[in-house]
Amino acid sequence: MSMTNTVEQKSTVDTTAIFSKNHRERYLLKIEWDKNKKSLAIIMTFPSSADELIFDQTTMLVRNEAVKNNFGSVSIVNLFSSINNESPKPDKTNTSVVMKECDNADVIIVAYGRSTSHEDEKKAFLNALNEHYKEKLFTIVDSKGLPFSHPLSPLAHQWNIQKLTIKKD
Repeated sequence: MSMTNTVEQKSTVDTTAIFSKNHRERYLLKIEWDKNKKSLAIIMTFPSSADELIFDQTTMLVRNEAVKNNFGSVSIVNLFSSINNESPKPDKTNTSVVMKECDNADVIIVAYGRSTSHEDEKKAFLNALNEHYKEKLFTIVDSKGLPFSHPLSPLAHQWNIQKLTIKKD
């Protein structure tokens, strides 16, 4: 068999997961494939148990869209760090990890989804982000034109990234 019509493509992907010692909290899942491209931080509400090797559907969709949108890395962080906790509380470790990733990111996408749970925490966090990172804040707008889309939403599988403008109350 002739190999003249083939091309070999290789990549090295560096993946880091940061959990609490008991693995009940996930603070960060960072995937990097090209240090020379822009970095993305995406903020959702809850982490899954996805780790540095096993990706769930959300993680896979996020990485694919980050690649397609010409980013070189994505830091997946969440408003809450607890995995499978019905009544989560914001915690200092998580907040400091999120802020560090936001400091280092070129673009921050807020992708909470539009569930109305934890509305107060989401709003407070959004205001803090707006105070520190106004220029870098974006959202995924779904095919119906709605912001804050979660990557799992079938209407947001192809990202339409738009600047996020937060009005003060």
